[in-house]
Amino acid sequence: MSTPNDNRADLAVRVDPIEMLQYVQALMVAPAMAAEGPANGLARRAGGESPIARAAQLRWTALNRAFGDERVDRWTSRRKDQIHLPVALIAAAGVARLTMTDDEVVFDIEALLDATLQFSEPAGNA
Repeated sequence: MSTPNDNRADLAVRVDPIEMLQYVQALMVAPAMAAEGPANGLARRAGGESPIARAAQLRWTALNRAFGDERVDRWTSRRKDQIHLPVALIAAAGVARLTMTDDEVVFDIEALLDATLQFSEPAGNA
């Protein structure tokens, strides 16, 4: 289990948006990988326990905490026991600024949403 000091070291590590999407996809669709932990699969592809694998896991955990914020909730749709996330939000989770509060890693919500907008497709022809 990681400690707050371990987490502080991983706060600045960014995960390529494509790798972040692959990480989350592995969580959702690959039961064998989910059983061993998707960070382990990412670490294996990266050649062992890596800062990127730890960062992906840390960022996914922080994104799950962010779902409680109504600003993030507007980007999701919920059905029964499922949450549907736009790809842009997951991609942004790989690069948005993280902070520590009360020994938990959380997203700076404004930074997360700004990054989400950068990955979103423009709507209409303005």
